[in-house]
Amino acid sequence: MKRVKKVLVLGGGSAGLLAALAIRKRCPSVQVRVVASSKKGVIGVGEGTVPYVVDFVHRYLGMDEAEVYRALDPVYKLGVRFDWGKRECYDYPFTESLHVQAIPGLKKVSGYYIGERCEGFDLPSALMDKGNALPTRGHKKADVPPPGNSVAWHLENHRFVAWLETACKQQGIDMVDDEVEEVVFEDSGDVKGLKISNGAVLKADLFIDSSGFAGEIIGKAMEVPFKSYADALFCDRALVGGWDREEGEKILPYTVSQTMDSGWCWRIDHPERINRGYVFSSDHISLEDAEKEMLEKNPKIKQVREVKFSSGRREKVWVNNVIAIGNAAGFVEPLEATAIMCACLQARWLADGLMDSMSEPTPTMRDLYNERVASVWDEIRDFLAMHYRFNDKLETPFWKRCQEEISLGPIEKLVAFFQENGPSSLGRALVPEQSPFGVQGYYAHLVGMRVPHARPYKAGKAEQDVWSAYLSQVDQVASKGMSMEEVREQLMDAGYWKQLRSLSR
Repeated sequence: MKRVKKVLVLGGGSAGLLAALAIRKRCPSVQVRVVASSKKGVIGVGEGTVPYVVDFVHRYLGMDEAEVYRALDPVYKLGVRFDWGKRECYDYPFTESLHVQAIPGLKKVSGYYIGERCEGFDLPSALMDKGNALPTRGHKKADVPPPGNSVAWHLENHRFVAWLETACKQQGIDMVDDEVEEVVFEDSGDVKGLKISNGAVLKADLFIDSSGFAGEIIGKAMEVPFKSYADALFCDRALVGGWDREEGEKILPYTVSQTMDSGWCWRIDHPERINRGYVFSSDHISLEDAEKEMLEKNPKIKQVREVKFSSGRREKVWVNNVIAIGNAAGFVEPLEATAIMCACLQARWLADGLMDSMSEPTPTMRDLYNERVASVWDEIRDFLAMHYRFNDKLETPFWKRCQEEISLGPIEKLVAFFQENGPSSLGRALVPEQSPFGVQGYYAHLVGMRVPHARPYKAGKAEQDVWSAYLSQVDQVASKGMSMEEVREQLMDAGYWKQLRSLSR
């Protein structure tokens, strides 16, 4: 591939803008331009994220924490509470506590000591249980500690995209508001340029297709095949709705995933609004019946809208001089909020690759990029499939089909290991080194859904006392924590950030 001096990004959503910022950050000599039509608007849904997204924005892109927080006004997300399986619920915090032997006096990792309740088993889970967002530091409520590396965000997508647009302009990225009418090709198969509405052809050396589900370049123009995940993930529709937060409704610092008759329903809290969405399989429930079920369980919702999607990925995301990032590259239903994470990973790998190759990416770099992207999407598919395979809360036709038909692919080996040995720390060897979930993610759900294993551990009294004391300790700390309302009040105050900077010097 020839030297990349100019990059053209098609699409003004979060994926394209994140890619533009990453390239600008790592390769400042490369000219970056974004073309998107403001007529298309932004998908206005509440977004959940994972901790990697926060790390990418602050550490990789180097964006100021105070500026970002006040612009986005996010709600801290400590994890996900699953109304899933035979338990009343279980927690999936972004921690490694279930497979790490970190409590003095216990012979095994924490996962072996989980009993009837699978909440409050570490500090983030205990905070979730109390509805608090952060522990206090010292004894002063106003002394908010940094959130650390185990916190993600709930975002309102339109605010996130608006901030990204501003950041792009500040970084000298050219923003073109226009519609693309044609993809113009070279005889070699490379893309020469994008023809916009006034007839001009915008040329570049490298094109990033972030045009969403449409895949205007990679899909429509280049016809790169799409690999469907429909055999593992049966849901293909979502109903989205919500309500304005009423007085006294606490902001939950976590996502809720609730089992429904033919799928599941999310709850994502924002400062002024509560967002809910029913993800379901159109093979098992009609649109009308899905809407009826959602409104019956969420009577505060007055109106819903339908979103159609297909879970899967492109067979290749880097073809010739085109790279698909975001929904144009792949999409899976939002059960674990992986969409923005995947866009961040792709943006980082591309920007680092351009920098390392001195803007002359090689065939082996392109091949490795395609392999890594495919591997991540396939693992996400299998990880989500595990949620469905073992959720036995309801005995509806949809859930029976999930239990009977879903294959877990490569992670069958990890599940078999768990069923023979329980949440042994040795299981980490069966998870890809660069897994976005780690063995802790798999164990959180296998333990949470009470998947049986052949090595249940009956702790003696001494260990039971140690475990009880530990649970009591984290419960006490969490009880004294700060609600998201209190955290938000502090973090919107410029004085807090000034104080934090003085403490870190």
